Amino acid sequence: MDGMREKTGMSYRNLCSALRLPWSSFSRWRGRIRKDTVLVKRPGPKKVEVIDPAVLQGDIHSLDHGCKRSAGVSKLYGRYRERVSRRDLSRMVGQVRHDLWVGQRKTLRQIEWLMPGVVWAMDATEYGQRTADGEKIHLHNMQDLGSRYKFLPMAGGYPVGEEIAGYLADKFFRFGPPLLLKRDNEGNMNHLAVNEVLSEFFILPLNSPTYYAPYNGAIEESQGELKKCLRDKLGLAPSYSREQIEPYAEAAVHDLNHRLRGCLGGKTSCQVFFYSDKPSFTKRERRDIYDRLIEKVERILARMNQYGQTEKESAWRIAVEFWLQSKGFIKVHINRKVSPNLTPILAP
Repeated sequence: MDGMREKTGMSYRNLCSALRLPWSSFSRWRGRIRKDTVLVKRPGPKKVEVIDPAVLQGDIHSLDHGCKRSAGVSKLYGRYRERVSRRDLSRMVGQVRHDLWVGQRKTLRQIEWLMPGVVWAMDATEYGQRTADGEKIHLHNMQDLGSRYKFLPMAGGYPVGEEIAGYLADKFFRFGPPLLLKRDNEGNMNHLAVNEVLSEFFILPLNSPTYYAPYNGAIEESQGELKKCLRDKLGLAPSYSREQIEPYAEAAVHDLNHRLRGCLGGKTSCQVFFYSDKPSFTKRERRDIYDRLIEKVERILARMNQYGQTEKESAWRIAVEFWLQSKGFIKVHINRKVSPNLTPILAP
């Protein structure tokens, strides 16, 4: 604030007004600085009893952790309420849950994407914070899986199917269409207009199994990267609206595309995507690939006594993965020591 005051000549009160910082908070902080006391005090009553971190961590690990929630947190807080705040306990439980989920995913089969330009993936998510007007912020992200190259996202309101179709068409014209597009089962991503764009460019859709987000794990990880980078940039903004989110999101994507990555041999996503030899497929070749995949699907289904839509979709995913692997576009890593209890999860 002192530096801004010297550069602008504005008073502290006017600077606080411009930054939407309450004058009372600024005055309180200045007073604490003069007294050389703690600048920001945590809310709530002070915890006076000493806590053993190792014991607390053990109790947190013993909870029944799901993908998004952990059972027994309220009961655990009742035991430790005199030693730890609810906010700190919630943060520690969330970190343990995240670490367990990441560890579980690493024990499953993993796909290494070897060739850029073959498979893209798209996904949508909500950004955790809301705008100054309380509106939700939606991010629609798309990435080339072989290079981790992220295309400029759609950011702001919830995109309808026609908007996504226009977004896809623009990217296909500009960068060239991939062979396959991975997506979730959201209605807007499976809209008629979206399917028409995929048909126009002869792009084969590859949908995730219902209620199994890890199948599209690469784009899920990409969403986490984007939101973290976006959070760092928005931390400099006192407030923002939906219309202002897009340039921040584009800046975040630009930074991520120019980040050196060990998985890419120390290169950036931008380098790999634009300066690698990417395969191109004519419409005739795409049609031939589709026909061969359908033949594989029919052979898989022929081995089943009865099957429905779920089995057809599963057979399509198996056929696509087998073809990609046979062409050297992907490499599949399977942990042979996985617990037999996880076997149903591993089914494509």
